[in-house]
Amino acid sequence: MLQQALKQLLQFLATPTGNTVVLGVISFVLLAIVYHRKRQIPGLTVAVIPEDTWFINRDDNHRLAIVVSLHLINKSAAPIRVRSCKLSGYAPKPPPEKLVLEGHDTSVELAYPKHDLFAGAGGHPSEHTSEYVLNPYTEQRMWVFYHSGIVTMTNMLRAPIVIKDMNRKRKSIQIAVPRNMEQIQLYREAAMRW
Repeated sequence: MLQQALKQLLQFLATPTGNTVVLGVISFVLLAIVYHRKRQIPGLTVAVIPEDTWFINRDDNHRLAIVVSLHLINKSAAPIRVRSCKLSGYAPKPPPEKLVLEGHDTSVELAYPKHDLFAGAGGHPSEHTSEYVLNPYTEQRMWVFYHSGIVTMTNMLRAPIVIKDMNRKRKSIQIAVPRNMEQIQLYREAAMRW
């Protein structure tokens, strides 16, 4: 049965219609590759800074607070003007003044990363910037704050992050965001009390 189907497929590909179909498929794949490369931000390399990337479940508003720190490298001769940085569709938000984790008998204030903050277009102009400029041949670090309406009990989030520049070109990578270790410690202490 399989041999007969393969034989019929080879006979079809030997016809002029089969040749046209093969040529059309190859052309479509090549155009998709060229389009994908043209949409990429030229010369941009993005890496996650693991020690400054974390999320917590917030008890005050039942949302996730997510902090993602990125190491950006511009290998091109032109500046890159980052316009948006979305994590799985979520836009950056201005971070709250402080994030506090409440334990049974302790409260821990979390420290934000010391890098540049990118808050996107929703931030207050005196505190945040709506665009982030990455100068030619430089390395810079920035962090972004997100909050999500979902609440999860997992200790790792996996999501794509998409960076777009002013020319609507993009760079996307898949990242893993671990839960903040201090919240894990508070959960362990609470579990031991039960």
